Amino acid sequence: MRITVPTMSETSSTSLTLAVETARAAARTAAHIAGLILIEADGGGGSIHTPRRGEGPAESWCIVFSTHFKAYLLADWHGERAHVELTGITPAAYEQMRTWAEDRDACYHDEDCECLDDPWPTLDFLTQSDGEECRIDYRDDREDQRGTARTAFGRINVTLYEELVCVVDTLIRIARAAA
Repeated sequence: MRITVPTMSETSSTSLTLAVETARAAARTAAHIAGLILIEADGGGGSIHTPRRGEGPAESWCIVFSTHFKAYLLADWHGERAHVELTGITPAAYEQMRTWAEDRDACYHDEDCECLDDPWPTLDFLTQSDGEECRIDYRDDREDQRGTARTAFGRINVTLYEELVCVVDTLIRIARAAA
């Protein structure tokens, strides 16, 4: 005796395939728009490229190159998060970026929380670290590292791993304004 199992109809299968393809196209479009926003934040000079397979720290919708940063718009997200490498930041700009970011993410938990008092390394700490990468961490948890900062030739380089594009936009604008 042969048992037959009902399967999805061709119409349902086609509809589902089209819905998934539309969602991917929307996320890719959002990533490209986010890339344009970041280029605008850096003064308007830059370009957006489609990554080659395996290029970058994670699978990306696109890569954005600009004068002061490189960003990968992450495919795990819908175009709203980026892995970004900000380079050549002046010490004054870094301090403003650090202050803004820490104020934005200030801890409002109780006394027993795991939030760090200084999630971004201070300028003095970076200077004393002789170019070593210093963690940007909001909690004392090795799995929750947000990024790194280090000094290079009197400037600071910051890498953030999965940052919201709106945060990256503001950090780029602060860095440009204080340069």
